[in-house]
Amino acid sequence: MFGLPHFVAIFATVGFGSAMIALNRSAKVPERTKRRMNVALAWILITSVAMDPLLTWWRFGVDPAEASRIIREIALPLYLCDVVSVLLALAVILRKQRLAEIGYLWGMAGTVQGLITPTLAFSWDSPEYYAFFAQHGGVPVVALILVLTTSLRPEAGAFRRAVYWSWGYMSVVFCCNALLDANYGFLNGKPPIESLFDFMGEYPWYLITLQVVAFTLYYLLLLPFRQKKNSWDLRHDAT
Repeated sequence: MFGLPHFVAIFATVGFGSAMIALNRSAKVPERTKRRMNVALAWILITSVAMDPLLTWWRFGVDPAEASRIIREIALPLYLCDVVSVLLALAVILRKQRLAEIGYLWGMAGTVQGLITPTLAFSWDSPEYYAFFAQHGGVPVVALILVLTTSLRPEAGAFRRAVYWSWGYMSVVFCCNALLDANYGFLNGKPPIESLFDFMGEYPWYLITLQVVAFTLYYLLLLPFRQKKNSWDLRHDAT
């Protein structure tokens, strides 16, 4: 964390994201080209999620029993970043507003934290590095493309729906953790390396802090869209 490979990944994400948003906003770029570029980015997200168990097997497959255990405990697509990657990819491909909405909130409030403070034990001499940052960098890029350049913006009730989606995710993953003897979503314990969880208190109290932080970020992320809606309403009333 905060070494050269990490900073390179962050700057690459910012640069690529800015370029993709500019491309989608440009009147000179054909809509077909924009669509193809965005769908390609969606498939990169799906591929990065699929790479986690595959790379784990590739690295530890000489001992199938150990590889299976590691995949079961840490490499299944049950982390929030995995789920939001798939949701955003589907939002791009299927053009679904509700998927784009929750993907934007989860991606910007959650996955961005993983980009800033990654729980990653590999550097750029390993394929895991590229899969991790393709996912954790791609999620906020796709989320911003959807809400800034398309009509798939958050709508009224988005905050309430995001809270329910979050509680639903936590409930499902708690059950999965119990069945798999795992710690997906870090709902049963903090990550083994330094992260923002270290500032949220001890288990299980940090889960409350986590929700307060997440819901506050949801509120802040929705403010621009509330302001736009209110401004439109005022103009509409004036006419």
